[in-house]
Amino acid sequence: MAVLQKIRNKSVLLVTLIAVALFLFVVGDALRGGEGLFQQSKQVVGEINGESVSIQDYQEITKEYQNFYEIMSQKSSFSEQELNQINDEAWNNHIQNTLINEECEKLGIAVSDNEIADILRTGQSQFLQTPIFMNQQGRFDYTQVQRFLTEYKEAKANGQVSDDYEKIYNYYMFCQKAIRNQLLTQKYQILLSSCFLSNPVEAKLAFDNKSAQTDVLLAAVPFTSIDDKDVKISDEEIKAKYNSEIEKYALQQETRDIKFIDVVVTPSAEDKAEAEKEMDDCYNKLVAATNNDDAAEVVRVNSSLLDYSNVFKTKDAFTLAAGNARFSAISNLLDSAAVGQTVKTTYDAASNLYYTAKVLEKETKADSVLFRQIGVAGKDEADSDKKADSIMVALNNGASFKDIAKKYAQKGDSAWVTTAQFARAQLDEDNSLLINSIYSMSKGETKKVKFSNGVNVILQVIDTKDYKPMYKVAAVVKPLNFSKETFNNKYNEFSSFVAANKTIESLEANAAKKGYTVFPAENLSNASHNIYNIKGTHDALRWVFDEAEVGEISDIYDCGDHNHLLVVALTGINKEGYYSIDKVKDYIKQQLTNEKKAEMILANVKNVKSFTDASKVKNAVTDTVRNITFNAPTFVRALNASEPVVSAAATKTAKGQFAGPVKGNNGVYMLQVINKNKSNEKFDVKNEQTVASQNIARTAFYGVMQVLAKKANISDTRYKFF
Repeated sequence: MAVLQKIRNKSVLLVTLIAVALFLFVVGDALRGGEGLFQQSKQVVGEINGESVSIQDYQEITKEYQNFYEIMSQKSSFSEQELNQINDEAWNNHIQNTLINEECEKLGIAVSDNEIADILRTGQSQFLQTPIFMNQQGRFDYTQVQRFLTEYKEAKANGQVSDDYEKIYNYYMFCQKAIRNQLLTQKYQILLSSCFLSNPVEAKLAFDNKSAQTDVLLAAVPFTSIDDKDVKISDEEIKAKYNSEIEKYALQQETRDIKFIDVVVTPSAEDKAEAEKEMDDCYNKLVAATNNDDAAEVVRVNSSLLDYSNVFKTKDAFTLAAGNARFSAISNLLDSAAVGQTVKTTYDAASNLYYTAKVLEKETKADSVLFRQIGVAGKDEADSDKKADSIMVALNNGASFKDIAKKYAQKGDSAWVTTAQFARAQLDEDNSLLINSIYSMSKGETKKVKFSNGVNVILQVIDTKDYKPMYKVAAVVKPLNFSKETFNNKYNEFSSFVAANKTIESLEANAAKKGYTVFPAENLSNASHNIYNIKGTHDALRWVFDEAEVGEISDIYDCGDHNHLLVVALTGINKEGYYSIDKVKDYIKQQLTNEKKAEMILANVKNVKSFTDASKVKNAVTDTVRNITFNAPTFVRALNASEPVVSAAATKTAKGQFAGPVKGNNGVYMLQVINKNKSNEKFDVKNEQTVASQNIARTAFYGVMQVLAKKANISDTRYKFF
């Protein structure tokens, strides 16, 4: 009883302790769950209609597009700029496809598997126009697709799918998905177009507007003929103009205003002297080289941008891209260069490259060879030799090449090889042997070639074409780079300047004294991939959007190709909604200034009734403009401007009549119509109605997509992962 009484006495305390324990348990779970949610949010690259897009999903989407473009362009890698364009296309298409799929699902619009299959069979899609699925005539061939799919499935079943086959298969699957989205979009557009009808009257008017052409004598008084200082614009006028057209200044997403200093690190005089010394050493070694192997070693040891391969190549193979320039100095000299000649060390400023080269061999050879082959392996090297010899005997005695290939589980099909296919490839000894063998054989010749691993291959050349001069060239091509010491000196100098100027005002006041320039960049979007087109500024972008406060200056960023030093200052944040009046004040002031200038000019020329008088107006410029149509703005060469109002005035004015003055975007215009004519095109009412409906539908589709995107509250935070 005493024990029970003690428990009763402590019951309040026990209940409290249990409650606290339970609370801590629940809170702990919630905190852990919150941490999980926080981690998930860190993996989100954007949001569409409330649905998050994870970094994993985004990477899968961009990977599909990159693979697609690798196959289509037959490139194995892309520059940073190209990758940015591909990734943006993938993201924008994903948004459009998501929005259209949601709308079509509501409307009951779908694409059937049979529709996809019909396009895949006929190849009626730009997605399928790749050499992989084309025949020798360069046309899409569905049998090529079927053959590939059969081979892929067999290899998959045997667990022997190569990376190339996997890439092609993924490309094919991407094409199916892209075709489905394309068809769905077309159906949605057709639905929209059916909502817009044209009538014969509208069709005839549209036809006349594009077929009727007018020639005029034009007199223009440009707004620039009046000094801006002579026009007074008050703050009240600017505010009234801003409020009356506020929608012009809508801001769909938050942006940033920044100022930055970009310091480009360049080689010093000492760096240049050292580079020339190294290149002169390469030149001397190439001169001394007595055979191809010695020359090749000079190229290899010095890490030339042009690798040496012991095969003949056309001169184009010795051209390469270098930054924004094209290096073709070596290819340009090959036609006139003699065998054994060595080019002295030369600097090509456009590409920032030093080069020296030795012409080792020169022959005229076929650029394209049609050949077929049979690979011959055996239990060992002797067995492979024995089988290869027996095949050669059989072929020399008239046996069928394809029949023998089948016995060795091969097809023996022929294929064209061109020098362009291996122009940039790094070829090992066996690949060089194979290519040299093919290109040294004559039409109809059969040859046995043995590789370093003991395997033999039987080659047969069927045809050759496109004979050109071919070369073997050992070239040392190296960029002029700055040294580590030069970089450190530049960094330390810039770092000292930034440390001494800790405000934006101070940076701007003192930059010029040290040879720096402060650049402004307004309305920077988080969808930007870089700052001022400088590569590798992703960290700086993240700082601007995630960490910086207005007035703050960043650390120094090492970016570009390790040759740019960048410091950024955040000067403003433009919130989603509308630009502030201060942001657009100068623009509005200029619009109002032009309007007042127009009033002043119109008042001055109100009594002008002929072109002769118009041409005498002070500051007027004259010109003859021909073939003006209503449906296109008139380009006024004298003002370097396109003016729709001139097209309208010319079209409605009869031949021989004077029109004006009329206010345009860049000046006041007066004109004399000197001729009217029509094109020879015949009016087709049905065709014109169809074209008119399609034009309206295209405009409507663009507008609808804008509305859908706005309603979807799309967010784009990909910059966190750039």
